[in-house]
Amino acid sequence: MAYEECSQQEVIMSNRIDRIFEAYDRGALSRRDLLTAIASFVALGSSAACATSPTASGADELDLSQYITRRLPGEGRAHLNHVNLRVEDVERSHAFYNRFFGLGMTTTPTYNALDCGGGTFISLQTKADIDLESFRTSPDAVEWARTPNESAGMIEHFCLEVDDFDLEKTRAELAAAGHETVEISGNLLTADPDGILVQVVDSGIRFLHEE
Repeated sequence: MAYEECSQQEVIMSNRIDRIFEAYDRGALSRRDLLTAIASFVALGSSAACATSPTASGADELDLSQYITRRLPGEGRAHLNHVNLRVEDVERSHAFYNRFFGLGMTTTPTYNALDCGGGTFISLQTKADIDLESFRTSPDAVEWARTPNESAGMIEHFCLEVDDFDLEKTRAELAAAGHETVEISGNLLTADPDGILVQVVDSGIRFLHEE
């Protein structure tokens, strides 16, 4: 009898996990929310699941609100997605972050991602990587985006992910305040008052190393 209850509960949990992925696919959950939801199921474990008797409603209903981290404007709706470091030697930098902090690396054609968990990563780029990005190197590139000649050992830019990001509205608001912007494939780039390059994306975005 206990085995049958456990098996039934595992089916219910499997259905709930399927519903979470379906919610992510249709945009009801951000990537960060998805990771939070999956982590909660991993932490729960199958033995804990079997300790709770299955209910009819549990098989059919799933309250997604407990996983959604989105907030109203001004209440933490922006999260750090990544920081981009200009480095001299990618392998040397990876060896440092892997040895002392256990960060693995995924390589793409233009950057190298050190996974920090929860959808956050550190991007490593050399000058050669930067030279592949035309918005920095083209003759008509805006001045604050021109960083190919900067020396290694600097935070080259950082990226914010914003829940329900409205690119056109944000771009218009920045322009009205006198801030230049560049839009590349759903990414909004601008500079803060001190000239620091800021990248802004929607929280549902998947970067190349996450595909």
